[in-house]
Amino acid sequence: MSMSRTGLVSLTPLVGALALAFGTVGAQAQSLSEVVQSARGVDATYLGARSSADAAHWKYEEARALHLPSANATVVGSRQTSDTPYQPSQTSGGTTSLTATINAQQTLFNRQNDLQIDQAQKAADVANSQLAQAEQDLIVRVAQAYFNVLAAADALQSVQGNSKAIGEQLASAKRNFEVGNATITDTREAEARADLARSKQIAAENDLVVAKVTLDQLVGRNGVTPHPLVLPATLPPVLPSQASDWVTAAEADNPALKQARLALEIAQLETSRAKAGHLPTLTVGGQYGRSHDTTSFSSSQANLSGRVSGNGNSGGVNVTLTVPLFAGFSIQNRVRETIALEDKARTDAEGAHNTVVLGTRTAFVTAMTQAAQVKALEASVASSKLALDATTLGYKVGVKVNLDVLNAQSQLYQTQTDAAGARYNYLMSQLRLRQAAGNLTSNDLLPIDALLVK
Repeated sequence: MSMSRTGLVSLTPLVGALALAFGTVGAQAQSLSEVVQSARGVDATYLGARSSADAAHWKYEEARALHLPSANATVVGSRQTSDTPYQPSQTSGGTTSLTATINAQQTLFNRQNDLQIDQAQKAADVANSQLAQAEQDLIVRVAQAYFNVLAAADALQSVQGNSKAIGEQLASAKRNFEVGNATITDTREAEARADLARSKQIAAENDLVVAKVTLDQLVGRNGVTPHPLVLPATLPPVLPSQASDWVTAAEADNPALKQARLALEIAQLETSRAKAGHLPTLTVGGQYGRSHDTTSFSSSQANLSGRVSGNGNSGGVNVTLTVPLFAGFSIQNRVRETIALEDKARTDAEGAHNTVVLGTRTAFVTAMTQAAQVKALEASVASSKLALDATTLGYKVGVKVNLDVLNAQSQLYQTQTDAAGARYNYLMSQLRLRQAAGNLTSNDLLPIDALLVK
């Protein structure tokens, strides 16, 4: 047993050193809102969603160009020569020409272009919804990592308190054994509990280090120290208190449901766009050109040579009507394809609705259950304290044995750990409920910040 205790003790400084290394470099206490704000600048998932939203916006602006006129300028310079030295009767010479032309075109009617712009707008709405979803997911992930650190610290504190109490009970058992008031069994039981407590303390220290490293990774800096909860904590109730209210909110705001509905609308627009392949298009165009030509000539037969130059202008306007007549049934087949894809999008939207409703109801039940569990565990902590006091008194008067005291101590500290974890789980369940409803924002973190030590 002594060898086991020595081995456990030798690991404790190592874990403590790791905790010190990760917990002191740049350490600073931060509220949950501050930690989430810091994570926005480094989280790859959130930054990727924000870039995608920006790209979708510019894609929409690119599509809008289909409604705007287009123009281009063309400049052509040329030089042509002719020379027939073996035919004296012929004329030789050359022409230099410089021409500049401006062409402009405006679409007057093209139903497919109109629908393509509408689709680009819907795609931008999808990207914005995905960005909102990524932000809500970031809040939940950071909050979970934040509370994991607090829960691990509370668990370590409980284990340390249990270990200290067991040490005191071990010393008491040894004194009673020496004076003949207890058997060696009490001492052996206390030593076994002390070894187990040391093992749990090492595990708790390791859990705290891992939790801190995870939080630091999300925030992008080392040594972030969360503010602990003020105890006793008055946790906010679940409001609204009816599941139907949360479901109604989810049907209106949930990003995943919005994306499914937008996907259906895009599919419907694609069907309309395919059908528009039968419609004519109408465009108007115009051009204006200006040229300068210089021609030189020489004729040996007429003994005549010279150079002629001048400017020329040209311009015109045209209206083009294009009527599709037959495309090898490609338009009809494209319409059938888009109708099938539209049916799939409609089915996906219905499935997303059912998933969101189920997820919201489940999140609501979980939050209500967690609230009840917090109250039950807090009551259990009070009862366990009373039980420990009664057991300790009974041990002193001889009606309880040392094992009873050890069991009562373990029950108290385990209940304290469970109660602390339940508080964090309840706060997380409220955030997840708002995430399921689709209305989770940074403002929802302010009530939690108010519960933390300043």
